[in-house]
Amino acid sequence: MSKIKKYLLYGILAVLSVCVVSLIFIYTKNIKMAEGTETFNMYYINLNTNTLEIEKRAINSVSDQKLMFNTVVEEYFAGSKNANLGLTLPKEFKVNDKRYQDNTAYIDISTTYNDMPSNLKILSMGSLVYTLTDLSFINNVCITVGGIPIMDRDNENIAVFNRSTVMNNPTVSPEKTNWQVLLLYFADKDGKKLVCQQRGMEVKQSQSVEYQIVEQLISGPDNTNGSNLSATVPADTKIRDIKTEEGICYVNLSRDFLKKQGNISEILIIYSIVNSLTELDTVNKVQFLIEGEKINEYSGDIDFSKPFDRDTSLIKS
Repeated sequence: MSKIKKYLLYGILAVLSVCVVSLIFIYTKNIKMAEGTETFNMYYINLNTNTLEIEKRAINSVSDQKLMFNTVVEEYFAGSKNANLGLTLPKEFKVNDKRYQDNTAYIDISTTYNDMPSNLKILSMGSLVYTLTDLSFINNVCITVGGIPIMDRDNENIAVFNRSTVMNNPTVSPEKTNWQVLLLYFADKDGKKLVCQQRGMEVKQSQSVEYQIVEQLISGPDNTNGSNLSATVPADTKIRDIKTEEGICYVNLSRDFLKKQGNISEILIIYSIVNSLTELDTVNKVQFLIEGEKINEYSGDIDFSKPFDRDTSLIKS
């Protein structure tokens, strides 16, 4: 009888262990999903034209820069999802080591790189450098091949690559654009009302119009004509992701958005974005997210958990 009890106890403990592990997995998975995504530019080689083209890649957003760096490197070397784009690397190619320090990425690649034709070496180097320097915290790239650093043209110093010094700067295929007039709302000089400013610009087809509207709001008004308008969105704000589903535009911003913006009221900050986005026929409401998550309050008394409708009462007549 004691043996039966003993085996029964072991069985219960085993089941509990499985349950605990499952709960931990679900919890960590939910945390990861809540962090949201960021869109990165991956520069791959167009195999037909031998030029670089941009491929947008959504990657889980994390606050740890080291983890983000490693993820971007792994995603890049995983290759393009477009059959016409590629890395032109040998089959045996691999990344031996990857790290960054003081805004410089250090990548050690396998010696099969040495077997590549010179023109493909140049394109591959440009592809890698352009992709890594798209990260805000990477300015330069140093490459070693089997632990041996690539040297500069005089063979005296270790080569440091960036977008201006990469060998024979690659030609990046121009993005397809179309001319469009965006209606952007900024604060008047007193910070009391919103004023609509028309801005004609080449809108990129590779990015949503919604993304580019918020991007323009962050960059601020054009006061060259003496309009004397004020920026509404804090300049340090970063766009994590923007997408529109069933008329609701989900705007995922960095925590920098919550910073006080001079004498501009919080309600104007919110509706400069809401009213600008709802100028689009596809957007009826705007739901804000901060670092991929809904927050309940903004500035203490504004319910930030629900989508915002357009409000024309804040627009200066």
